[in-house]
Amino acid sequence: MNRRIAAFAIASVAVLGLTACAGGAAEEPTEDTADSAEAPAEETSTDQSVEEACGIVIPQLTEASSAAGEIDTTGGTDPQTTVDQFNEVVNAFGEAADSVSNTEVKDATTAVYEDFVALGDVLNKVLVEEDLDAASDMTTITGDMTESATALQELCS
Repeated sequence: MNRRIAAFAIASVAVLGLTACAGGAAEEPTEDTADSAEAPAEETSTDQSVEEACGIVIPQLTEASSAAGEIDTTGGTDPQTTVDQFNEVVNAFGEAADSVSNTEVKDATTAVYEDFVALGDVLNKVLVEEDLDAASDMTTITGDMTESATALQELCS
């Protein structure tokens, strides 16, 4: 059963990486801010353009996607650690959504985040609780993830 669980984890992380990268790069360059405490100030702006918001969100999603590559899917760590690592990446998606005020980009990024939360729930059921029947939800979640990532990509291209 451990091989099936490891294969599921690998597939889940691969989906994460591919979907997050699907957002593409925004055309407009943005300033990197080392102080994350400045993010709430950005949220108060009500006139943030789609381009500005995408310039903030896409690099954050790309960075989170890169971090997904560091998740141990070899079975060398316990299942809970794998789930915890995955959830750290997913939380970065939520932070990306919170970092912008443009409603369109915020909604699209939140949709991507919520799909990954759902995937994290399935990952927990399969890896930690060893409920392999929960893996059947992957088809629906993968479709939802593709749809939400495509919508974000189209918005930000």
